[in-house]
Order: sequence, then structure tokens, then C-alpha cells
Amino acid sequence: MQKSKKQLKANFLKEAEQVFDKLLAWDDAIVEPNMREIETKVLELRKRLGEGLVTGIIARQEKRQPAEKQICEGCGEQMENKGLKRKGVESMVGAIELEREYYYCVKCKQGHFPPG
Repeated sequence: MQKSKKQLKANFLKEAEQVFDKLLAWDDAIVEPNMREIETKVLELRKRLGEGLVTGIIARQEKRQPAEKQICEGCGEQMENKGLKRKGVESMVGAIELEREYYYCVKCKQGHFPPG
């Protein structure tokens, strides 16, 4: 489901606030963190924000790249739309979960999430 820019921004700001609060709570709990520990914690939390940003932007692509009639590359038959399905993807920013239209070819027993 595509979200508006306003919704995406609100979700990001909420997530950023939670991440920041988590960082401050961690800082309050640790007595004398060294540079390596601080960097490790910040990178962990930055990864969480990055995953959320990628997920949000990918969801917006559905409007720009709507899935049209899907033809199976194997047999040339039209594929069946099986509705929205969740899919875990390992991206450059980390593991993200997407919800996309899923198409399946009964004949070839192959499926895919357009646009690719």
C-alpha cells in the first residue's frame, strides 16, 4: 500500500525519535563507553533508520511502476495475481521486508514480484 509523503515523513520522524531515545538510554546505562562502543551503537541504530527509509521509498514505487499484465518468461502465458505478499530482502542497508503484488504461473510453477 502506497503511503503519502506526509505519512512517510511522520513514520520516519517517529522512528528517528525512538532511535535517538534508545541511543540516549544506552548512553545513560553505560558508564564509560569507548569510541568503538559508541560507533558500534550508532551504526546499529543508523542501520535501523536506513532500512525504514528504503522500505518506505520502495513502497512508493508501485504508483510510478504499476504492475501491468504479467507474462511468464518461461511459457508466455499470463500469470495470476496472488495479491499482496510479504517478502524479506537483503538490501545494501540491511534486511528489509516488503509488501508487493505477487504473480504466479501455474504452468511453470514460477512466481515473481514486479517490477523486478
